[in-house]
Amino acid sequence: MSCLVLLNARAGTLLTSRIDDPRSLVEAAFREGGRDAEVVLAEPDDLAHHLRDSAVSDFDTVVVGGGDGTFSHALSVLAGSGKTLGLLPLGTMNLLGRDLGFSSPDLAVMARELAAGGARDADYGTINGEPFHTLCGLGYFSRVAREREQTRSTLPFGRLLSVALSTWRSFASGGRMRITVRTEDAEREIDAYALMVTNNRVGADWRRSRLDEGLLELHVMRDVPLMHRARAGFELLAGKWREGDMVETLTAQRFEVASVRSRLWTTVDGELRRERTPLAFEVVPGGISLLMPKATEESA
Repeated sequence: MSCLVLLNARAGTLLTSRIDDPRSLVEAAFREGGRDAEVVLAEPDDLAHHLRDSAVSDFDTVVVGGGDGTFSHALSVLAGSGKTLGLLPLGTMNLLGRDLGFSSPDLAVMARELAAGGARDADYGTINGEPFHTLCGLGYFSRVAREREQTRSTLPFGRLLSVALSTWRSFASGGRMRITVRTEDAEREIDAYALMVTNNRVGADWRRSRLDEGLLELHVMRDVPLMHRARAGFELLAGKWREGDMVETLTAQRFEVASVRSRLWTTVDGELRRERTPLAFEVVPGGISLLMPKATEESA
């Protein structure tokens, strides 16, 4: 199978690592994994151009090296193209990358495991018709993303510090959403501090054991005083949030989230957007062919 690997030159891992020639390193690692690949190191603006070209190219497989936002953009361009998609997780959070089951964060190891892996059908979700691969967040989660955008400008070289600072500021701030959640057979009004929609079910550690269940989970953190919010935070950190009463979870193939506001700030796979309401969420079962690393293939 012919393979194209597009590396985001501005991906966090590449900026902070000491890899002199990531293009040659990935090319050699793919060869060792049993697959020849054309590897391109591109700036973000050029990367978008390469993705559009790859949709109509002769390549069977397109792998992107970058963060969750990079893969989300690739998904929006290549969904429905018939291409197999792959990810080398090189971002800050690497939401999807954690679920893929690489044995090591080392770039060469990940590239070898991906090259030696195989394709499996996987689901993706949509928000107002636009694809996402892992999750969408409202309320607290979108505030974290907005704070992170602001702290990045003042802490350009402190990615982890920026995440920590934005998380604390968002946690300490107020904010309540009055939302209406609709499913195919029910409608509820909820006062929420935060809301998250995940593509497939997540465990207590917020990781997914499967990427092909054909459903969405909607997690609602009800609006409570700061003290109770702190308890919810500890439950989340301890992986006991499903046992407590601070987070309510609903499962369906479609959700609609309505608000009195015409638009809501939303974080989609880590990228901040302002979306029109009502927000329509839907899962597309088996919508993409996803290249899985060999370690995951062996355990499937």
